[in-house]
Amino acid sequence: MPPHSPSPALILTGFGDIAARIAHRHPLHRIYALARRPAPRPHNHSGAWHGILYDLDTPTALPELPAHAIWLYLAPPPNTGETDTRVAHWLTAAGQLPRAVIYASTTGVYGDHQGGWVNEATPARPAHDRARRRLNAEHQFTQWCAARAIPLSILRITGIYAADRLPIARIKARTPVVCLEQSPWSNRIHADDLAEIYAALIRRIEASTPVTGIYNVSDNTPRPMTELYLATAAHFGLHAPPCLPLSEVLAQSTAMAREFLTESKRIDASAIQRALNWQPSYPNLASTLADTPANIPREHGAPTKNVTK
Repeated sequence: MPPHSPSPALILTGFGDIAARIAHRHPLHRIYALARRPAPRPHNHSGAWHGILYDLDTPTALPELPAHAIWLYLAPPPNTGETDTRVAHWLTAAGQLPRAVIYASTTGVYGDHQGGWVNEATPARPAHDRARRRLNAEHQFTQWCAARAIPLSILRITGIYAADRLPIARIKARTPVVCLEQSPWSNRIHADDLAEIYAALIRRIEASTPVTGIYNVSDNTPRPMTELYLATAAHFGLHAPPCLPLSEVLAQSTAMAREFLTESKRIDASAIQRALNWQPSYPNLASTLADTPANIPREHGAPTKNVTK
């Protein structure tokens, strides 16, 4: 991109916590934030802001979006089926071609590896429909972008956590965890580190040197899942949750929790670090807890979704 040309607009499809962190890192960009509910403008954002109410399950005509924008597709798939109809609706409705696309997928597409290491060369063999929908979305974006020569980055993301995304509520509720010796392996990425990866990818696109292909995203420090609960409880001075054998925890878990508990793998995410010359600011759980005041989340239950992939 020429030195004085304007930055391309960012189109954020699906506006949750990660999209908000990305927007916060781009205070001068034109941003189009599409979501079912109004997307709050970051307090530091002084560029053009367009919050657009849009439901990918009941698609209607979109207001005109800019051409050559960077698409950051962060919307989850629908709750049922093996195909991502929301991606199909988006690709039909979006109109103008983007400069590049970044799609947020999941390492759940690899299925269970009984604690073995997984990298991007590992075949995708999803064992559950939720991951099959993600893989279908990957295929849709891959085919659509290839047919139009549009750079595509697919991020297979592990569990996302942060100081305000720790399982405080579950620990306070004394929800049982798997005893440590049977705990499946899990992988995590700090929400701020994930947002920094997006910022680095955007910079590469703006420099006309996009990083394309499929990349695993984690802090590269897989640990047994139960350690998250034990270390968090210890940090906040809470009683450690009771532990049960894996079979007993599975018997009383939700369907989504059973997916996590039955898919043990260790994710190798070194490729994205090499491609971006990047290292996580939070390389492990201990660094996150060390940066978290021990009195902040104790008065409320912080979100626990997506912390155990």
